[in-house]
Amino acid sequence: MKKLSYLVSAVAAVFAANAHADVSVSGSADIGYLSDVTGDGRISMGSGVVFGLSTTTANGIGMSTGLSVTVDQDADNAAAAGGGQSMTFTTGGATIVVGDVELGDTPGSVGGTVGNLVGDVGQFDSDVRTGFKDDDGTGVTLSTAAGAATISVGYIMNDNTNNSVNITDATDTMSSFSVSMPMGNFSISAGIADHDNGETASGASVSAAMGAGTLTVGYSQQTLNLTSTAAGTYSLNQNSGVVGSAAVTATDLAVNGDSEVIGATYSMSLDADTSIAVGYQSAKDADSDSTTRFDISLSRSLGGGASVYLDMRTLNGDVDTNGGGTAMGFGTAVSF
Repeated sequence: MKKLSYLVSAVAAVFAANAHADVSVSGSADIGYLSDVTGDGRISMGSGVVFGLSTTTANGIGMSTGLSVTVDQDADNAAAAGGGQSMTFTTGGATIVVGDVELGDTPGSVGGTVGNLVGDVGQFDSDVRTGFKDDDGTGVTLSTAAGAATISVGYIMNDNTNNSVNITDATDTMSSFSVSMPMGNFSISAGIADHDNGETASGASVSAAMGAGTLTVGYSQQTLNLTSTAAGTYSLNQNSGVVGSAAVTATDLAVNGDSEVIGATYSMSLDADTSIAVGYQSAKDADSDSTTRFDISLSRSLGGGASVYLDMRTLNGDVDTNGGGTAMGFGTAVSF
């Protein structure tokens, strides 16, 4: 037994002496009950484990990546592996991510306060489209400080790939730029985004302390392309996107044009462990479809990374069949 102990100690010492990187493991879980917009009761559970890998070179450059195993709360499914498609570099106050990146295509859009259980499992289905057709792909992002401001820029070389791209023949590119900075008692953020398919976005938000909490208001505008033709039957090339004679159904955006989102949130702490947040958002697209949305969220920390929450969302206006109304859910979330 003593020889075995010596052997284990020796092996551990070898690994410790030759380790060049840090490996961390973190996780989360969320389980709750939901009454969705159709009136159905649902119980949904999701969890995930993230393996973080990081090291620092002799000249102080940090390098990190990570892999994950997750069970999505949105639907009944098995665990799936993810991550590992990007690497992060930190140096001199700058953070650079290369690989699979997602860029903001609705800068200035605010108003959401509910979590995944109500927001994604609640069965909401709006007819208003406010985001690019694709804002994710193989690219690079840079975030750095410039005085009191934080500046972020991003470029996707091809939104059809995630971690391997032919940059010589790359198409479907996207770029973004954002800046945030304090200005007196206010905090201001503004951004723009552009896709080579002609879609663009711009917007800004302002936050300020008000009473015992923080008020944030924002405005975002996007110029978007249709997602398909309107409902009907069309002949060859009569309508964009239709080849030959075909029956197509209406989608969230049937014409090219501008969408806009106006929203606000207010959050405050009721005590050291309890917080409440409310949100409002109004959205309209080029089809003249519009919706209004109201959120309220209450959360209380239990310590040890655990909390309980109560969320409610109401969506009214132009929605798909059974896609609007009120959903309410409660549950517990844990960070490990």
